[in-house]
Amino acid sequence: MNETTAYRSDDVLEVRNPIVLHILIIFMGVCLLVAALLAAFAPLPYAENPMVMRIGMGYCGIPVALGLIYMNVRKLVHRRNAIRIDAEGITDNTSALSSGFTPWDEISEVFLLRLKNDDYLCAIPSDFDTWYAKLSKRQQKLAQANLDAGFAPIRIQFKKVTDRVSSKDGVAFVKKLMPKKVTRIRKPRY
Repeated sequence: MNETTAYRSDDVLEVRNPIVLHILIIFMGVCLLVAALLAAFAPLPYAENPMVMRIGMGYCGIPVALGLIYMNVRKLVHRRNAIRIDAEGITDNTSALSSGFTPWDEISEVFLLRLKNDDYLCAIPSDFDTWYAKLSKRQQKLAQANLDAGFAPIRIQFKKVTDRVSSKDGVAFVKKLMPKKVTRIRKPRY
């Protein structure tokens, strides 16, 4: 059910977010909205306490359902590319806290980080302060947490999005596009 699509050509590596999951959540939101509207405005002859049901399930359920629908429609429309590597730079939209687009001019180094359970494509900005200032507060917290843990500020986990393309494939693609940016594989000391 978590099917992603991966597109690979000579100048683009693109992993797209799965749409089936978002479509199912949108459907669930619509069902929740219908139930909330019925609880809020339809007669409730069999409810033990109709006022509690009307307020709790109806009036509180409407904004929750609308928020669920809005967030998933927005993800379908705006954040289709989870990971994109091309001649312009690296785009990481694997989560809401990911760094987004980073051009090659702002990246000094790309490497593969091997941990016990997974591999990561890591990138180090050439001017950390300038790159850091462009991020939102939540993205800054993730970048700082990566630095505090001893990792690169940009750390992309391909396994989180797809099983078709690995982080090793991503680094190999970067090496094909920008061979001077790629350095050796790193493993942390445990």
